[in-house]
This record gives sequence, structure tokens and C-alpha cells, in this order.
Amino acid sequence: MRTIIVGGGKVGFYLAKTLLEHDYDITIIERDKEQSKFCANNLDAEVSCGNGTAVESLEACGADRADAVIAVMGRDESNLVCCQIAKEKFGVKRTIAKVNNPKNAEAMKSLGVDIVISATDNIIRQLEHEVDISAIKELIKLSDDEASLLEITIPRDYPLEGKKLFELPLPQGCNIACINRGGRTIIPRGQTTLCGGDTVLIVTLRSVEKELSRALKIKD
Repeated sequence: MRTIIVGGGKVGFYLAKTLLEHDYDITIIERDKEQSKFCANNLDAEVSCGNGTAVESLEACGADRADAVIAVMGRDESNLVCCQIAKEKFGVKRTIAKVNNPKNAEAMKSLGVDIVISATDNIIRQLEHEVDISAIKELIKLSDDEASLLEITIPRDYPLEGKKLFELPLPQGCNIACINRGGRTIIPRGQTTLCGGDTVLIVTLRSVEKELSRALKIKD
């Protein structure tokens, strides 16, 4: 995949390094001469010293042939302009922008950026979903980040032990997929009970995760 990364700082450099390991065809545009030299000397990628918000710079780097443009500069405005030019001027199919201020994320999406990534939001989301690192773990994100596969370890002194699943006030939007009890896999039914020490896999919408933890009386 031909990808242009605009911004060769720490984020851009390590992003390029990772994508190169997955056989992406990478071009980096970096405004600072010293940083562009550093990228050129340490990455097996084409590096251009230029302004990533300028049509000429993107054109010189083959934006008209790029599958994706990823803007990871220090200013949200610059990342937005870069993505808009890439899409409107060169018809790039996929534009991705790093946003430094999470409040700008929705505005950037509404102005045409395909994917907006906020480091702040990612950290907050991770904290929210690591409800109790010993009890609830997010294994996989599903459905464009709208749902998750959770692994829940039922505590030994479980207050709901012996309760049947159909008796629990589980929210709509979640489904208990399986239970591991002492190395034995149980496909649950309404009559199934939860026991202390069980490991439970649950598919759930992110919007009901807190409600789920409350219903199961898992400490949050």
C-alpha cells in the first residue's frame, strides 16, 4: 500500500518504521531539515523535506498515486488541511489525522477526514475499559470499535454465586459466549450459574459495559 506520512517527528518516524515492517510503500514529508535527514538515514523510505500542507509537496511525493495519507504533525489545523488537500485535490481514498486536542475530533471528521486518532481519547478509553485489571480485560475490539470481547474473572467470594443467568439483570446488547470453569468449557444457557473462579467471555456493546459490570457485581 502506497502511504504518505506527513510529519516525521517521533510519531511519524515510529509509525513509518512499523508500516515498513509490514511491507508498506512509505514516503515521509517532514518540514524540519535535520529531522528529515534523521528519517532518511534511519528508515528505508523516501523522505522529502517540505511543507505537508502545500499542494506542491504532496504532488511531488506522488499523492495522486497514494492509497492513504496520514497526517501526524504537531498542529491540528495542519493535519486537517493536509488531509483535505489529499482528498479533494488528489483523490486519496483514505485520510488519517492525528488530533492533539480531542475537542477537534468531531469537527475534523465533519470536514472530511476519514479517520481521526486522538492519543488522549485512546488513553482515556483504555483506562475506562481496564475496569479492574484483575477482573475485566478487553480482548478484542469489534464492529469498528462499537463492541468488545471481554474476559471477566469471577472473584472467589462472588456475591451472585448460585444465581442463574436468566435471573441476572444483564443489559440488552451483551451476550455471555462461554464460561471456563476449572479447565472445562461451558456453553451457557439461562439455567447456567456463575461460580467464583470462573473465566467468562462476553461479547458486549461498549455503551453498556459499565451497566454490565454493575449487573454482574464486578468491582469498578
